[in-house]
Amino acid sequence: MFVRRCCQSVANSPLLRSISSSSFGLIVDIDGVLIRGARTIPGTVEGFKKLSDGKGNLKHPVVFLTNGSYRSELAKAEELSEKLNVNIREEQIVLVNTPLRTFTDWHDRSVFFAGQGSSLCSTAQDLGFTRPVVLADVMRDIPMFNVISHRKRMALDSGVLPEVLPDYMPIHGIVIANTPVDWDAHVQFIMDLLLTRGELRATKKDSQLPLIACNPDLVWASEYHLPRIACGSFVHMLAALYKEMSGRELEVTWCGKPTEVTYKYALNMLKQQAAGLGQKLDKIYGIGDNVDVDVLGANNNGISSVLVCSGLYRNESIDFARNVTVRSKRASVTEPITADYATRTIGRFIDHLLR
Repeated sequence: MFVRRCCQSVANSPLLRSISSSSFGLIVDIDGVLIRGARTIPGTVEGFKKLSDGKGNLKHPVVFLTNGSYRSELAKAEELSEKLNVNIREEQIVLVNTPLRTFTDWHDRSVFFAGQGSSLCSTAQDLGFTRPVVLADVMRDIPMFNVISHRKRMALDSGVLPEVLPDYMPIHGIVIANTPVDWDAHVQFIMDLLLTRGELRATKKDSQLPLIACNPDLVWASEYHLPRIACGSFVHMLAALYKEMSGRELEVTWCGKPTEVTYKYALNMLKQQAAGLGQKLDKIYGIGDNVDVDVLGANNNGISSVLVCSGLYRNESIDFARNVTVRSKRASVTEPITADYATRTIGRFIDHLLR
């Protein structure tokens, strides 16, 4: 439906100390693997206790890689530390938007950030963006763009775009940072930007305004019994509308699992941890509950994939198995996907690693 493109470069970091021992490293999803809703999945706390030194410090390199972004890395580290009863540091957390720190050629542009959360603008600034614009700014300064609501339309003094636009116009790029709320307003303004290349006044142009989308996930696992739609669903809907209105495929630079840029970032952080512990990584395992992002992401980036059955993927007949082939949740993906390992829970997999 749309073109996928990935940024290629992630900065390398130096080793922190000489290598003295061999070890394994873990890249671990959060929702559906460690927690589900507000509940910690059984066996998780016990598993991480076995990975620690008895004082709450992990003895092996671990990066927690999630396609969520509603809290900062520090807040997520504090949350996981409390839930897992081990010490998790901020630099062990990779949120879906964390790799945007490496998109330095975007940082000084006027960029529209779509998503939700009162801290969206400050999050963008923390990631290095100096001129972020959010929907609240546009609703305040250009309210006539959103006239889906009859009540709001009738309350406007004028429905005409003002002669003088805000100083953050034109917009030079779009970042869909997480799953937006107020889909009607977000879709309308993003379509306006895409069709006018960020100028609002211009007619359609041959080239598209650059767009980054964080989180290709179509769905995620909450405590509800059915999958819940995620940011990827928003982008798929936007892509269909853009193609119908412009006649062109929507070009998207993806960030988040299963993209190369995200796994390169996570692997770099994992190697830094290993160096700090004086260890050499002999094996790296990518652990998750989503076939289409966790398993596929690990497989595509040279990591041993581990599918857990405690989240989106459910199979009560599996306790621990190797080379398990499963079907994608996406109808457009017809080829089967093979996980190197499948296990009931992450706790069960940790038992296998340490036996």
